[in-house]
Amino acid sequence: MKGITAPPAWTTKTQLTLDAVRAAMAANIKRVFTTHWTEDAVRNPLLDLVGEKCWFCETLIVRADITVDHFRPKSEVLEAPDHPGYWWLAYDVTNYRIACKHCNSGGARYNGVREGRAKGSQFPLLAGTRARTSLDDVEDEQPLLLDPADKDDPGLLGFDAGGYARRSNTPYSQAEADIGLCRADETIRILALNDSRLVPLRSRLIRDVSVLARYGDAPGIQQLIDERVEPQAQWSSAAAMALALRHACDQPTAVPAPPATTPGPAPGIGPARSKVDLRDLLHHLDPDDLKAGITLTGRRGKKEHHAVLTDEGQIKVLGRPWNTPNTAARAATGSNKIDGWDFWRLTIAGVEQTLAEFRARHVPPIAPM
Repeated sequence: MKGITAPPAWTTKTQLTLDAVRAAMAANIKRVFTTHWTEDAVRNPLLDLVGEKCWFCETLIVRADITVDHFRPKSEVLEAPDHPGYWWLAYDVTNYRIACKHCNSGGARYNGVREGRAKGSQFPLLAGTRARTSLDDVEDEQPLLLDPADKDDPGLLGFDAGGYARRSNTPYSQAEADIGLCRADETIRILALNDSRLVPLRSRLIRDVSVLARYGDAPGIQQLIDERVEPQAQWSSAAAMALALRHACDQPTAVPAPPATTPGPAPGIGPARSKVDLRDLLHHLDPDDLKAGITLTGRRGKKEHHAVLTDEGQIKVLGRPWNTPNTAARAATGSNKIDGWDFWRLTIAGVEQTLAEFRARHVPPIAPM
């Protein structure tokens, strides 16, 4: 994260605290992290970047505590129980993100039921080697969670007209394909970005911007649009997406090419995408069944979970749409260590099979390099 420099006096003070933490670790006694990150000297410059809103869900933080979150958790890492936490980054301002209570510590709900564990001490990796000491390079890590301070990550998150956060049309990376996880889907799940209170508000904003954009030349209308898409505005990414879509729809359309005289090739399979989601496999399913929704079941322990596969390739669990089998299974079971391709089962022509078995029948093996 560029553009933020800690004041010298604050840096000197935090170095003393960090030295005490290092000494406590050497003596194998309890570490104490003084909350210097709550001080105005570093918090205010962070707020100046995009205003008083959460960097993760973009909700304005009104009459509530503004949390300075450690992107890499300082005390522990839930995914690595033996990890001491990124203690050496406890007072590194490049590791700070502004977060609301729901994104940082939980409390978001879906139809009245708590969901999402929030970020807290979670820091799963997509790939790479996890840094364990101050001598290790954190640049060798590939975080699974989208980082709002990384210039490339916000573009992976998009929104539909219904107000739901989802992955943008950006192709999956090879690292995502290797483990069958979508970074956007996992971020949405962990931070509960589709909290049932957020979705209708985002949808209303998207609708408002779309309507305003039709009359952008009218006096005062452009100002109303600008107020909704400026970086400091609540849910400005969704508003900007709605504005771009409206402008794209207003562009003159090209004359369509004449229809081909010979049948085109069968829909192609994308080996990378087919390891993450189901879209490339939908044409192997009955369109009428898909339109009605294909029932999926999964069992973990003594509990059976149910989901619906839609004609858009999404898996709906408890009414929430997920783009990937792995995240859908994690949302259903609450487990971060479950393979959704083996977990979910569907029945075709009276034959029950896992999604992994269904995929294996239709995705050609990848030729060796």
